[in-house]
Amino acid sequence: MAMERIEALSLISQQFPEDPVVFTCGATCREMVASGRRENHLYVVDSMGLVSPIVLGLSLGLEEEVGRRVVGVEGDGAMLTNLNSLATIGFLQPKNLLLIVLDNERYGSTGGQYTFTTRLELASIARECGLRTWMADDLESFKQSLEEASALPGPNFIRMKIAPGNAEVPLLLDDPVTLSYRFTRWLSENTDAH
Repeated sequence: MAMERIEALSLISQQFPEDPVVFTCGATCREMVASGRRENHLYVVDSMGLVSPIVLGLSLGLEEEVGRRVVGVEGDGAMLTNLNSLATIGFLQPKNLLLIVLDNERYGSTGGQYTFTTRLELASIARECGLRTWMADDLESFKQSLEEASALPGPNFIRMKIAPGNAEVPLLLDDPVTLSYRFTRWLSENTDAH
């Protein structure tokens, strides 16, 4: 049985308690907040496909911080809306960037329509763009992928297959400006980037 998104999000949060982590729109943000809000998390509500360019900018801004990883958590549908960002990441080669795609083969935030990942492997595209890739399909392979990708220089990409569907959690109604401010404040207090 495939892992639920909320379980994968919990593992990601545990793996990166002190690093900036950016989460994609809709159900992913809602489920992460329901699992436990963190100051080092940026919840990119209502902005499909923008996690990868955001983490690229953050990783370039924080590249001098040894041991600091910048993590992006994207859905397969959102990643498909901005595939060109993989080429940019591959060209710039930020060593501290990790992009995790939670692939349920659905547009989870817009009604569950199938995505092209039913026949297309995003990890293959990322690899061709110059990212080191892992493909995980269960809890153990995901844990191993997270550990390996955390230990090796990037840019790194993990495709994690998850079960379709959304957890029953409350809507995330926070003002995006407030969410951004909280994250920016955390960055300024916990990194050398000012």
